[in-house]
Amino acid sequence: MSALGRRLSLASGAAIAAAAVLPPLSTFGAQLFAVHMAQHLLLIAAAAPLLALGARLSPPPVASWLLFVATFLFWHWPAAFQWAAQNPATDLLELASILATAFAFWSAAFARGRLSHGARALLVMIAAVATDLPGVIMLFAPRAICVMPGENAPAFGITPLEDQQIAGLLMWVPANLVFFAIATVLFARWISPPQDLVTS
Repeated sequence: MSALGRRLSLASGAAIAAAAVLPPLSTFGAQLFAVHMAQHLLLIAAAAPLLALGARLSPPPVASWLLFVATFLFWHWPAAFQWAAQNPATDLLELASILATAFAFWSAAFARGRLSHGARALLVMIAAVATDLPGVIMLFAPRAICVMPGENAPAFGITPLEDQQIAGLLMWVPANLVFFAIATVLFARWISPPQDLVTS
């Protein structure tokens, strides 16, 4: 990626991150769990990979994967995100830690040298599977177990359970599209012939 491309990637990632944590999303996110999960999705699957592409860092891949997955699963535990939502400081802590660990994960996934393209594709696919679990639980739970402390779903014409189901779909389907698209690109590069053989 060119220097201009990196700057554009960083600027785009920063803009998306700001949009995810500031009003109006932060306002609606306090009332609807689905919007809160949309904030997570924007940080994990849009802002973080763009920032990682622009920054071009090379963190340890396994440690970054573990840190990201552990942080993701922790903040999707109902008691954890409900605690965080009780005041702006802890809510910002939640979102910032999700962004920081996702940034580290994508930096490791995009970094050349430490792992092959194939190994990095596998890293991304395993992360996708590991982070699917909360979305699947949200979607198929028979009752609303993930609600915001200021939940106000009826004001938007839906029930808390429907709010939770929308959140599960957001975290399962769009997130997987991003993860598996990136994994597919990495896998394609892994199986491609070396450049020197192509040009010889």
